[in-house]
Amino acid sequence: MDKETELRLGIKSMLSQYDHYFTRAPHTRYWLVVVDNHFEDCYSFFIYMQRFKAMLIKSYEIACFKRDKGQYEHFLSSLKQHSNLSIEYRDTRHLVHPDKYIQNNPIHGHGAFPTNTT
Repeated sequence: MDKETELRLGIKSMLSQYDHYFTRAPHTRYWLVVVDNHFEDCYSFFIYMQRFKAMLIKSYEIACFKRDKGQYEHFLSSLKQHSNLSIEYRDTRHLVHPDKYIQNNPIHGHGAFPTNTT
């Protein structure tokens, strides 16, 4: 399979996954996250969703491919044309290291709730 066909099929698969998970459920917030993953040498695209007044956030990977800037630009432009959701960009080179003050992670719904230490 040539590169152009592979790119077109990858984008078609990503948009199909997007349409599958973006159900427009009432009282639900949706957004996209694009991760430049240096550990696995790839780009990943996710759709996140959170019901209003709920702490739990769900995420689903809609695309993952080898780090190629040209391919990344094609995927991103196709997703922007297909969706009006806000996009958050993350880079694994700029991770936040937990310290003694971080006792829980409410975004991922795990860990102990902080206690009042004053």
